[in-house]
Amino acid sequence: MNKENNEINEILDEIETIETDTADEIDVAASLDEPSGKKPKKEKKHRTAGAKRRLQYRAGFTATIVIAVALVILLNVIVGVVADRFPITLDISKDKAYTLSEQSVEIAKQVDNKIELIIFADKATFENPSTGVDELDTTLREFNNALKQYNSYSGEKVTYTFINPSQEPQKFAAYSEYEVESGDMLFLAGERYKTATVYDGSYSNDLYTIDTSSYNTTGTYTFESNVEKLLASNIYTLSGGEEHIVQVLVGHEEDAYVIDGLKGLYELNGYTFEELTITGSKEFNKDASIMLIPAPEKDYSADEIKRVQEWVYNNGNYGRQLMVFVSPTADCPNLYEFLEVEYKITITDELISETDYNRIQNYNSLYTMTDIPTTDYTISAVGTANVFTPFTRRLTTTLPAALESNTIGTYAVPLTEYPESAKLTKLESLQSPDTAADTDTTYAAPEGDYPLTGMLVCAIDSYNNDTQTAVDGRVLVSGCSAVAYSNYLQNSNLKNEELLLGALNQMTGIENAITISSKTISNETVTFSNATALIVGLGIFTIGLPLAVLIICLVVFVRRKNL
Repeated sequence: MNKENNEINEILDEIETIETDTADEIDVAASLDEPSGKKPKKEKKHRTAGAKRRLQYRAGFTATIVIAVALVILLNVIVGVVADRFPITLDISKDKAYTLSEQSVEIAKQVDNKIELIIFADKATFENPSTGVDELDTTLREFNNALKQYNSYSGEKVTYTFINPSQEPQKFAAYSEYEVESGDMLFLAGERYKTATVYDGSYSNDLYTIDTSSYNTTGTYTFESNVEKLLASNIYTLSGGEEHIVQVLVGHEEDAYVIDGLKGLYELNGYTFEELTITGSKEFNKDASIMLIPAPEKDYSADEIKRVQEWVYNNGNYGRQLMVFVSPTADCPNLYEFLEVEYKITITDELISETDYNRIQNYNSLYTMTDIPTTDYTISAVGTANVFTPFTRRLTTTLPAALESNTIGTYAVPLTEYPESAKLTKLESLQSPDTAADTDTTYAAPEGDYPLTGMLVCAIDSYNNDTQTAVDGRVLVSGCSAVAYSNYLQNSNLKNEELLLGALNQMTGIENAITISSKTISNETVTFSNATALIVGLGIFTIGLPLAVLIICLVVFVRRKNL
């Protein structure tokens, strides 16, 4: 009996042990499914550590997104500010036509007074041009971009404002004293000012020039941008640069193309043009440093010649320069005698022609190309057959070619030279109706006369005994008037511009002269248009950059997660 009781007790103990183990397993399972239940200490610690890790992952991911968004916003703000202060221009032209020159940058940096630029036109005309002419649109954008650069490089001393006359008539009226019109630009520095026309819809103004003279025959035209020249010259003058006045004498049927060409060249390089009718009684400007006689067709009177002579002589002080361009057909004996007697320059009745077809244009022997020798007046134009001089009258002189250093006297400096392939023809033979068209009227000059010249300078180095100072004067005579025509000055394949600008700068003694040339606009030059800027902005800064930042942040996040 006792044995049976013992066996029953052992069986009950085993059952109780099984029930206890089962209950423990149920409790463990419940602890996993029932968050409110009491969990074993070990399992609670395990669950808490996992939750913390998941929270850390979520917080890290959120922080990554926030940082990425903040970086993108900050980067876009920085890029916007920098782009506004330093405009982006992509220039792929072979001559870097739209890269602001070092001289322009230096001019902007040296501005020490406030200069206001007021453009009387709609701002959108320059920011979003849509004229239908690609070259014009490019130039208008370049002008807007250049304004920003001058503002930046000058430390914001050069400021600019757009005023639309039709939409802001009261603001426009405030500048009526300057006699500006819609499309004009005003450079204002205190009481000093300059004006220019930047966009009036015409083929030619101060901002650009369009030459369509060959369009009917070749189907092409030339578009020249004067953006950099216009801004640099006017800002330079108003910021304290020395101003040189060119006194232009008119009233004797002068060649208007010579006046327009030289005015466009010289005014955009720091000079100021003033026309004066010499037939009147008005006195010459005593502050002018250059007098220009632009190819008159009618002769000067003896009294007018005397006035010119006295102005150049300046009571023995000289310091004034004279430039005379000669008409190919005019007969002005008084003027020519004055130049021969006073300055030993003879204007002959011979025209220079060429027999070398590599030195002519349009298969016309009188459309000659000339060589430019190395002189102080021609440094930037030196070369062979690189200046176009059609219908050039030959000049001769009895002056010596040069003087020894520190010598007082008068000497000649030839600026153009024609080799022995050049011939001469009498002017009267071309004008005579009896001359047969197929008759060769050309002849060679004496062998000792070569090289021939069509432009030279009479240099006067003298001494004023009254003031006991050294003085000097310069007289330039050109036997070719067409050398100064705008279409030749603006032709980048020719050196007409370099010759005439360099010669005048040397005559006036300008050491830091502005020598910025016009630039030809073509399809080779590309700037960021608004459409291109939008594409670049969306592609790089709105999509590309944020995506790159997000990828970088995610890579960093994943790498940290796996650590």
